[in-house]
Amino acid sequence: MPQLTKAVIDRSFHKESAYMVWDDTIKGFGCKIHPTKKTFVYYFRSPTNKKFSYITIGVYGGITVDEARIQAKKFAHSVQIEKIDPREIKKAKQIETQQSITFEEFWQVFTEKYIKQHHKPSTINRDSSRIKLYILPFFGKKPITEINRLDIFAFKDSLSHVKGTCTKCLRLLTTAFNQAELWEYIPLNTNPCKGVPKHPDNKMENYLTDEQLGQVEKILLKRATMGTESSYTINALRLIIYTGCRKGEILSLQWEEVDLIHSCLRLKDSKTGKRVIPLNDIAKGIVLSIEKEEDNPYVFCGEKSGTHLVNIQTAWQGIRMEAGIPHVRIHDLRHSFASFAINNGGVNLIELKDLLGHRNITTTERYIHLTNKKLLDATNRVFTQKIQPT
Repeated sequence: MPQLTKAVIDRSFHKESAYMVWDDTIKGFGCKIHPTKKTFVYYFRSPTNKKFSYITIGVYGGITVDEARIQAKKFAHSVQIEKIDPREIKKAKQIETQQSITFEEFWQVFTEKYIKQHHKPSTINRDSSRIKLYILPFFGKKPITEINRLDIFAFKDSLSHVKGTCTKCLRLLTTAFNQAELWEYIPLNTNPCKGVPKHPDNKMENYLTDEQLGQVEKILLKRATMGTESSYTINALRLIIYTGCRKGEILSLQWEEVDLIHSCLRLKDSKTGKRVIPLNDIAKGIVLSIEKEEDNPYVFCGEKSGTHLVNIQTAWQGIRMEAGIPHVRIHDLRHSFASFAINNGGVNLIELKDLLGHRNITTTERYIHLTNKKLLDATNRVFTQKIQPT
């Protein structure tokens, strides 16, 4: 068994399976010849758990044989003389290096390892301006380990004029620092966002009444008859009303996701992943009325061939003004579906969660006031005939 040299490694050709070329002077030091690369390693019995293991020194070409040998000697000294597992030393140095980086450098890691893996492109686009305008300018140059709770409070104060934006930024920061803990860029239990209250959400939620829904339907029918709006726009709005789907889910709906046999839509992707949406009789009738356009996979076709409908906001603006409900947004049609489901359909929160495609029940609980009103009406009906004035 020869001493590892550049010549020895160069003569060690790649094969289909990896194999080892060992050094004859430092026990455990060798070069693993992979099918596509050559890697220096040091094998040893851990002085802490007595198990055999190895640590990677580096890839041949990135470091030289002599550099690898020097590192192997250090590892051997740690194991044999200091009785320290070299992996612990390597990990400590890695953590030390990680914890010396700036917040901006960490955010690049966070973007690649988390945001791009867990967030949808539409979410990334919405968040990008908040990151560029607010988060990075405030925290970017600070070492990540030096950011504390006072910094988070200061950031919150700086956005007191845009409370909705501030809340979204704080949510992003909380997730980022949670991952920083997990990846050991900051010590455990040091998330500076912990204990910093977010601004309460003041989300507008408007609901159509039965009368308003009837009025909207009359206007939609009139516009469809007169041809002032495309049938795709009319049917897209109606399907949102009668399924409670998100606007993007309906506009990007493809025919392969429509299952009329089982009366449902089988979305391949949505805000919360794959989703099955039941089609009631009205919704199914809407889908059946839509003429399939050849060579276009989308149910609601756009102006260009092979694309889907994009803009229904302009049409809805005119419809809601004509109906006398200027405050009702397209997303409020989803809220209205929830209201009708609870008040007219007897649906409970657990069922509503699935109908709306919420990831967890907490999101659905925003509609709990509707169930409370329904229960109040129910208990009043129970005693209406029992209690008579004397």
